[in-house]
Amino acid sequence: MGNKKPRIARMKNDFIETKTLENIRAHKRHKKLKRRMRIIVAAGMLPVVLAGSTLARNYVKLQDLEEQRVVAQQELESLDLQQKELAYYIGLLEDEEYVAKLARSEYYLTKDNEIVFSFPDDRNPDHLEATDENPDADEEETDEE
Repeated sequence: MGNKKPRIARMKNDFIETKTLENIRAHKRHKKLKRRMRIIVAAGMLPVVLAGSTLARNYVKLQDLEEQRVVAQQELESLDLQQKELAYYIGLLEDEEYVAKLARSEYYLTKDNEIVFSFPDDRNPDHLEATDENPDADEEETDEE
């Protein structure tokens, strides 16, 4: 069963052999053309892929830098606000009345014939609020140590 003879008999003459060789050559040329086209497409895609990956990396890096810029801008605004507050308190310290009031409230200094009453619920002086963002945090750190 494996050796069946073809039902169509081939003629063996010069024309048939020439056409068969032409078909074989055309098939080989077609294979070479396909192979060449695949190589050209692959070589053309390589720069596109490399450029695309570079663009993608640069885009990700740009996004990271943009986030850093936004954070730095927010920090700058915060520091500007803090600097304005400190400049305000520096201006207050140039006023003698304010300095006297501050000394009386913080160090319990008094004028002649004056009595100072101190209550536990007294709030911190204004200058401590401007210089320390969270004065209780310093106390917590020292308590833990």
